[in-house]
Amino acid sequence: MPGAPWKDSEKKIARRVFEAALQAELAEVMAEFKQRAARAINPDDMWEIQDYLAHAQRQIDAKYDYRYPQLEFVFGRLLRDKRIHLQDLHGLAEEKLETIRRIGSL
Repeated sequence: MPGAPWKDSEKKIARRVFEAALQAELAEVMAEFKQRAARAINPDDMWEIQDYLAHAQRQIDAKYDYRYPQLEFVFGRLLRDKRIHLQDLHGLAEEKLETIRRIGSL
């Protein structure tokens, strides 16, 4: 069950993995935004880009929650979505890794 206390060393690992995954996803959104903007021809294209960005923002905001009680769920989802790998989390307590693996396999 998620909720075990996080040691300082685990917090550092979690922050590094979380930030790397978030920055990678933001970079993908930025690249897609630039491609769409470059292809924009008429005013309607602007609103489609705006819709894309709003949708991407909602998805990212829902996925990336850096609160310790949520991190095992966040990492499980990121593992399932192949945004992180289990070895990225090396150093976390085995009970946390087990929860993350279980969530990632759903």
